[in-house]
Amino acid sequence: MIYLDVLLLVNFLAAYFFLLAAGALSGQRARFGRMLLGSTLAALSSLILFVPEQPYGVQLAYKLASALVITAATFGWRNKRRLLTVCCWFAALNIALAGVVLLAILRTGTPLLQTGNLAVYLRVSPLLLVGLSALCCLAVELGLRLLNKPKPTNQIVGLELELAGTILHLRAALDTGCHLIDPITCLPVLVVSFPDAQNRLPQILRDYLTAWFAGKPPGDPPPHTRLRLIPCRTASQHSLLPGFAVGNIGLITTNGILGLGRTAVAFAPQSFGSEHYEALYGNDFL
Repeated sequence: MIYLDVLLLVNFLAAYFFLLAAGALSGQRARFGRMLLGSTLAALSSLILFVPEQPYGVQLAYKLASALVITAATFGWRNKRRLLTVCCWFAALNIALAGVVLLAILRTGTPLLQTGNLAVYLRVSPLLLVGLSALCCLAVELGLRLLNKPKPTNQIVGLELELAGTILHLRAALDTGCHLIDPITCLPVLVVSFPDAQNRLPQILRDYLTAWFAGKPPGDPPPHTRLRLIPCRTASQHSLLPGFAVGNIGLITTNGILGLGRTAVAFAPQSFGSEHYEALYGNDFL
């Protein structure tokens, strides 16, 4: 007998832990609201268990589509490469958990398995399944902390982006405490020091930001730009930084420009105090 409330709750909690782990493995972070949305969709996707058995092609298409929808709802779909990466990790973690429990069942010979349309229902303690999911997430976090060598905080990269119809080249330094997020796309934001970078900006954008930081009405945003208000929280204050959506930010490499996908840039009113860079990025930006 399958209890619908238990099925939905267990799948919701397990999916939450798996989405956390998949995000960590792919270098992405999702807001709490999006995590709840993705977990809810994952729980609802398990209802395929009650549907009459479908052709294998339909089952496979449903599993692939549901995994894409769940991860896209959680982490966004602007950057296709990042979406595919996190989707693969999410699917792999689900398969790994099912494999561990199936192995235990096969070794003990206990008839606790029910399947349907590539969905697996294990009639074991819900706390066991949730606990295993949590342990999987914890193991991923510990593994990343132990195996990943921390990047030096002074790592500097060259970035290329187009703003107000002008191609800009900026130098950006890694700041592990930089976690600004575009509230619309939920993607990490590049923070640019206006005093340090103003000579690189087109005049119309420079005038707009000068008026903004001076507390004067800046008027309409420059042509070919889309204004973003980026929430910024520091130890001493909360503020909104002026920012602009960017179609693509490219990483300047020895082999050319590597596209990082669509995101936004925010401008800070203070100088970063360095002659080596004009912008800051966080661990989840590249």
